[in-house]
Amino acid sequence: MHQENPGQPGQHDEGGMGALIGRLAELRAEVADVRRRIAALDDRTAAGELVIERLDATIEWLRSGGSPLIRPVLTDLQRLRDDLLRQASVASGETAALLEAFAYSVEQMLARAGIEVLRPEIGSPFDARRHRLAGVVASSRPELDGTVAEVISDGYVDVATNRIVTSATVRVYRPTPTPSDQE
Repeated sequence: MHQENPGQPGQHDEGGMGALIGRLAELRAEVADVRRRIAALDDRTAAGELVIERLDATIEWLRSGGSPLIRPVLTDLQRLRDDLLRQASVASGETAALLEAFAYSVEQMLARAGIEVLRPEIGSPFDARRHRLAGVVASSRPELDGTVAEVISDGYVDVATNRIVTSATVRVYRPTPTPSDQE
């Protein structure tokens, strides 16, 4: 009497072998399906990367002044912010706070467009590349000579290129002559 043992080589179990062949065919189909899905994902990834590259190029083109519309709009936004701040400085109470809030909103729009506000500090050295001289303020302290005394208006800088778009307008300290200097 011969017993069949499907686990040993050389033994034949037609039912077990058929099931194994069937399962192998299922696995092959699943692997083929996974390969198709991976290929589709690869195609989508490549297409997405191409879109990102095109958007990056468009952004750089726009930032470099590629659009004839963007520069005038950014300039107008800068002027609007400056005007709002000027009006806020002479207004009072809630009106001043509202105008400052509007100016801050415009500042945020500029920041999203890659333009930051250039705010000189009082007492910082005058920098002709970043500041526009609007006048002088007499000072009896010689150590203040050539430093910012007053900020008339902020400037603006393109963060991508670090290029000054608009110089800050400032007044600068100059020493006053003493009576001994005049003799």
